[in-house]
Parts: sequence; structure tokens; C-alpha cells
Amino acid sequence: MPTAWVERNKRGKGGTGRNHGGWTFVELLAVIVLAAVLMLIATLSVYRGTAAADQLACEDNMRAIHSALEIYWTKHKDSVTGEHIYPANQAAFEQFLQDRAYFSEGEPRCPLDDDGEYHYQYSYDPVTNPGPEGITITCPVPASGHGSG
Repeated sequence: MPTAWVERNKRGKGGTGRNHGGWTFVELLAVIVLAAVLMLIATLSVYRGTAAADQLACEDNMRAIHSALEIYWTKHKDSVTGEHIYPANQAAFEQFLQDRAYFSEGEPRCPLDDDGEYHYQYSYDPVTNPGPEGITITCPVPASGHGSG
């Protein structure tokens, strides 16, 4: 057999002398980078899903508060006029939120309120907008972006 043929077959098909039994550094680096990109995409997807779930839970809490305020309205009357009333101010609203008759599991909290230091914010203007349309409930957590219910 000719010597050139033997030398070419020792080096592999391409004749480069590379041993095809393992991976090169560049191939390993490419696989690692690809895996890191896929993990980043998956992590961002989970984070977006969690943020959306937190926002939905906060909005659901605000709707539950509105519903409980309607029940409150049917049970409470002004001592002078005899008309049904809503909580008069933020302090009365916070007492309402802690009433187990309306919230059996305790005061509703925004999912982002980990420390339990915030209360939902309440405003009611019976003069310009009487009834439930005049009630505004907003998320207590600064910069949550959850809006109002």
C-alpha cells in the first residue's frame, strides 16, 4: 500500500488529522451558549407568567372588595338620614377590610405585598358620584402597575 494513502486514512476522512472521538472547545462552547439562551428564555417566560398571575390576583381582590362593599352598604345606614352608607374614610375602610364577616380569610392583600404593610387604598365621593360608581379601590403596592378596581 502506498504510504500517502495510509497517512491520509490515519488522519480521518477530511485529511485534517482531527480525532473524531470527542468534541472541540468551540463545539462545547456553542452548546453551552445555546443551553444558556434556552434557559434564559424559559426563565423569562415563567417570570412573565408569575407577574401576570400576581396582577390578576390583585385585580380579583379589588373586585372582591367591591362586592363586599355592596354587602356593607345593605347593612349600614346613616344614623341621621337613615340612608345606606359606605365607609366614610380610609380608616373606616381599613376596619372594614379586617372584618371577618366580609373577608373570612382575613384582609385581602396584593400578592406583591410580602410584608403585609400596605392596605388597599379607598376613596369615595358621594357628592359628585353617589353609589358604587363613586368608589375607587387602588393597589397599595407602589409601582405595582395593578391599577384600580
